[in-house]
Amino acid sequence: MKLYGTVNILGKVEKPWTDTTGAEHISYSLNIMQENGQIIDTLRVSKEHFNTVEAGNPYVFLAEYGVGKNGSYLRVLGFSTEK
Repeated sequence: MKLYGTVNILGKVEKPWTDTTGAEHISYSLNIMQENGQIIDTLRVSKEHFNTVEAGNPYVFLAEYGVGKNGSYLRVLGFSTEK
């Protein structure tokens, strides 16, 4: 199922992690919701999408909803500036 939504990007986070084989990777996420200064929701995105958005700005995003072996997920397909 394809979904459209409007989000305000509050912050961008690059976080290194190591997989079970010892290879290092970087995960990219966008903070999209906060409550009393505490981040309560994020979107995981690709490096390409991470680099196309700026914190403090609203965007319309397109995502695909799916269910995998670890539960449901959103795969972000792209962002555009809010109209």
